[in-house]
Amino acid sequence: MDIKDTNENAEFDHNTYFYLHKPSSLALKKQRKVLLAISGGVDSTTAAILLKQQGFDITAIHFEFYKSNVHEESMIGISTICEQLNIPLVQLDISKEFEATVFPYYGSEYLTGRTPCPCSYCNLNVKWRYLYQYASDNGFDQIATGHYIRISAIDGFFRILRGIDPAKDQSYFLWNLPQEYLAKSIMPLGNLTKSEVKTIAAQWGFEQLARKPESMGVCFLRGKDYRIFLEEQSILNKGIAGDIVDENGVTIGTHDGIHRYTIGQKRGIANIPKNKCVVRIDAEKNQLHIGPWDSLFFDTLKLTNCILTGVEAGVHNNVKVMIRGFGQNPQLECTLKLGGNGQAIVELNDPAWAPMQGQPTVVYSDEILLGGGYLHSAWNR
Repeated sequence: MDIKDTNENAEFDHNTYFYLHKPSSLALKKQRKVLLAISGGVDSTTAAILLKQQGFDITAIHFEFYKSNVHEESMIGISTICEQLNIPLVQLDISKEFEATVFPYYGSEYLTGRTPCPCSYCNLNVKWRYLYQYASDNGFDQIATGHYIRISAIDGFFRILRGIDPAKDQSYFLWNLPQEYLAKSIMPLGNLTKSEVKTIAAQWGFEQLARKPESMGVCFLRGKDYRIFLEEQSILNKGIAGDIVDENGVTIGTHDGIHRYTIGQKRGIANIPKNKCVVRIDAEKNQLHIGPWDSLFFDTLKLTNCILTGVEAGVHNNVKVMIRGFGQNPQLECTLKLGGNGQAIVELNDPAWAPMQGQPTVVYSDEILLGGGYLHSAWNR
């Protein structure tokens, strides 16, 4: 696809202000009020520093997504950061909304044999929704976060571009954000690497924060196994036992709930041969199907619930997709066949291993995120 950046003469560029050693030559026509989502980590703290350097009128907002003792401790650190930077802080408890929205989705996907992507789902339905809503209701001009992405006006649309640090790029998890959110957003970290972000934080007196290990994984699990979490929270009852079936239809064992397994998994299955793994989850029959690991290579994907703003129905060549698989996240060249019904067929030039139903498949043209959809099924042409 041929997409041209039309942002050269824009009144306000969402990224130009945030090069580490190159302050923008553009002048703000007024002091803009910006609402910054802050977590207390080095990324959102550095975003606050950069916004402050450029003269924005910043207010930080911290969302309480779930109740825990850890939250009380983290609020002390967040309050200290905001005091040190002389930034007002708003605390907003949206834990009921978060739990009512994300937890049912998380559990129901596993029950249907699919693998959820709670970060992507939360970004659209909770985090950015409430950030945008609070900003709109309280007179803020723009919103900001500490994500490693860029945003530019391209061909009449606001587009997410990959962050320049390939190890930290977070565009995959933001594929479904609507235009009204992007139009209001500033991303201070998109033109920086993680090491540059840590350097800035240390220079501003946050050395300990810059040295702190990053939190990884699903935030609300807090390091807990997702299976245990689902059962402890009564999102799912303990699994109903079912059969484990090999490629010949022979029952070779039993499982203790399909929510405990994903495509490509070997762990937790007794006496499974070395070259075998879970190749299919049949939720209707409550069965796990075991087969050769190399049977999971597929070159054709069906996507549903597609959001590809500004991309017309039809065949599009020279695009890439990012696919979430078991322990893998490949970027593959493909042909995209987009229908007018929110569905698409992706024909890969090279097959992907173990693409998981329920995970987003995200489409790019070079560095530009075009959108994506949820993986429905996969097969070979």
